[in-house]
Amino acid sequence: MNLDSRLNWILFAVVVLLIGGNSIMFLYPRWQASMPPRAPSEGKNQASCLKTSDFYSVHLTTYFLATAGDGHEDPKDKAERYAQYCDRIPGTGKVIFTVDLMEQDTRNLSVALSLSQYDSGGKLALVKELPPEVHPRGVLTLTVPIVERGKYLLKVAFGNAKSKDDIIEMPILVGQ
Repeated sequence: MNLDSRLNWILFAVVVLLIGGNSIMFLYPRWQASMPPRAPSEGKNQASCLKTSDFYSVHLTTYFLATAGDGHEDPKDKAERYAQYCDRIPGTGKVIFTVDLMEQDTRNLSVALSLSQYDSGGKLALVKELPPEVHPRGVLTLTVPIVERGKYLLKVAFGNAKSKDDIIEMPILVGQ
């Protein structure tokens, strides 16, 4: 094979690679669009995770475990069994509400957290609460076994909670 034919083969290979690469780059978005849609991540309703009042904002993450384990498992495996949600929980079981304080200056205030359940008459009955306390790390956690489906209300109260603006109310739906 002489030098000219080698250069022609190399040029041919480069052209084929360029055309192939451009074709893949052009068609990839079309392939992706024609694929069946992926199932959304379980329980991810992220748009409702950020809650605000006029003065404060918090981010809610809810961890839900539908069935109780036997207690003889690796802690890493146990953590993976919890599905992550915001304000809609698919059923009853162990629930961990985690509230992140978004503003740095709220970490110097006392903050209370409470969960109440609406009864059939629309009245609230307290399920569990964390008393007012300063949270310098900016994270409040409330672990609750939820035994009934229904409507709940999670409240975050800042300072003395003298006004409506000092309270963030988050409706929680369980099994609905």
